[in-house]
Amino acid sequence: MIKPISRDDLLICIEILHRGYETVAIEFALTEENSPDRGRASLPLEKLVAEFNAGAFMFGYYYNDCMVGYLGMKKLENGDIGLDDIVVLPEYRKNGYGTELLNFCKQTAKDLGAKKVRLGMIDDNKRLRKWYEENGFATIRYIQYDNAPYTVGKMECQV
Repeated sequence: MIKPISRDDLLICIEILHRGYETVAIEFALTEENSPDRGRASLPLEKLVAEFNAGAFMFGYYYNDCMVGYLGMKKLENGDIGLDDIVVLPEYRKNGYGTELLNFCKQTAKDLGAKKVRLGMIDDNKRLRKWYEENGFATIRYIQYDNAPYTVGKMECQV
């Protein structure tokens, strides 16, 4: 079940972000020096609270009344939706929860009148890129940031 996040849920959300993104941080050797907040694996609670206060759309994926996944997105200036986070705790992966969150994101974007969902990801993460492509996303450009040990792929999907 997917439910909106309340301010009281943010501590659980930050734990999910940290645990969920830690596998990526390790796999791609992310440090504070080469990737801010280690790709969100060490995102400070204050930053998540600021995103919440700025009107980000945040949802939790619940399994047996326990939040095991997180979806964060925002409305962009052009009216599209920016997908900031889809993360599922490692022990709950491969159950389709991420796909449910992504489909929910796309439907929410459509309901909000957006034409596209846009995201940025570590393009070197071939598994994740393939998953996004299988779910309708296409890479529109690449960005190489100074000191980053990876390339960012900017992707979008029509809704």
